[in-house]
Amino acid sequence: MSESVPELVREINRLLGRLRGWSPTAWDVAATAGGTRAERTRALAADLARLGRLAGSGAPAGAEPPRLAPHGLADQIVVLADDLLRALGEAPPARRDELARQAREVVAAARSDLEGVGFGFRPHP
Repeated sequence: MSESVPELVREINRLLGRLRGWSPTAWDVAATAGGTRAERTRALAADLARLGRLAGSGAPAGAEPPRLAPHGLADQIVVLADDLLRALGEAPPARRDELARQAREVVAAARSDLEGVGFGFRPHP
């Protein structure tokens, strides 16, 4: 197996370490790319679901992850990442490597957007 899947796993774990530590108000902080952290994490969930489908997770075309309250988003990312990793494990090597690379880029971009705002305290007016 190439390094692409282990790199993806490391990137996912780095992101989850942050998501799991946020207080309820930290989800309302603006993400670097716009919107709130909760909105950015929901966009990541949609990306992981799409990549999982492309890898062969068996999810139907057009299916989207349900919209969860912020406190459930870290768990949703875990489930979607698990589905993606499982599908990648059964994908042909060239396809696996390309999709793992794309997924790593998506997760790294989301982590950068989510962490770029500082320590996670919502500014007070």
